[in-house]
Amino acid sequence: MSASIPLFKVHMPSGAAPALAATLASGQLALGAKVEAFERGLADYTGNPRVNAMSDVSGALTLALYIAGVRPGDEVVVSPMVCLATSMPIANLFARPVWCDVDPATGMLDPARIAGLVTPRTRAILAYHWSGDVADIEALQTAARGFGLPLIEDASEAFGAEYRGRKLGDHGSEFCIYSFAAVRQITTGEGAALFCASEQTHGQARQLRRYGIHQAGFRLPSGDLNPESDIAVPGFNFCMNNIAASIGLTQLPEAAGIVERQRDNGRYYDSALADIAGITPLARRADAVSGYWTYSLRAERRADLMRKLQQDGIGCQRLHVRNDRYSCFAQQRRDDALPGVDLFDRENLSIPCGWWLTHEERERVVACIRAGW
Repeated sequence: MSASIPLFKVHMPSGAAPALAATLASGQLALGAKVEAFERGLADYTGNPRVNAMSDVSGALTLALYIAGVRPGDEVVVSPMVCLATSMPIANLFARPVWCDVDPATGMLDPARIAGLVTPRTRAILAYHWSGDVADIEALQTAARGFGLPLIEDASEAFGAEYRGRKLGDHGSEFCIYSFAAVRQITTGEGAALFCASEQTHGQARQLRRYGIHQAGFRLPSGDLNPESDIAVPGFNFCMNNIAASIGLTQLPEAAGIVERQRDNGRYYDSALADIAGITPLARRADAVSGYWTYSLRAERRADLMRKLQQDGIGCQRLHVRNDRYSCFAQQRRDDALPGVDLFDRENLSIPCGWWLTHEERERVVACIRAGW
């Protein structure tokens, strides 16, 4: 067997270890200056200064849903073709997902299907950017605003992706979430960022991510706790800490290079896989640039192709399993109502596209697929 080509790989700059050692030696490990510096770096990168660094992506989504008004018994329109980190926050707030069909050409929420799903209990629309590709943001925003609903973008896999010349997180959707889990484009080990469209929601998120504490008045000038400081709304504990932020700060200077290498690999596949029988490349928007976390496509007889790739040492997998088939969501199942999901779930496959992939390795991936399965 040839040398293995992984589907995922952790990126860790050489400067991470000394930066982490300095933070550990400082004794300042919780929310603090390193987190604030990481937030400033993310603001510079995306163009949106209203950013909150978070402990993990599910915490960020939980907070966005909560600020959007999602409470027990409420509904959130979402595709079942998402990560569990996306659907579980809905359930954890004792709300229910209302499964919306996808466009099988993209694997992402079909804006035309939303109207028929909105009820008086609907509180938000949650859109997932599949594998770094970019959803139809304008159509989704139009649909959401037509019903007076907030649009929450889960861009967990789409770091570096752009829509109409600007990074995701800076297009006016009420909330947009990035993930910095271990194998994302950049990592903090575990972590996330919650971008807000308004100062009001940004302030709410900043307070609610730490128990609802108003940080400016929580302590007296002496450092003692202020007995007059009130907590009007109970919050969560979803803050990023200085340990994670120290790792993230060493990643940011390399982010542009990582994203560009992944784009180069993705564009190579766009061309090299375009005419292979049994392969359907995903439709990627002309007014957007994918982050290409993986290279996602549709394959006929997917299991046979996966077997062939794996035998050649090439990492591959279906990216996510449709969430509506989990028994914890049994009451929300919509059998025979999601033909786009049926097709996409049957055929979606991801192959390596990361920053580590050499030209020779990506040529090997294409040759393996071209040889048939």
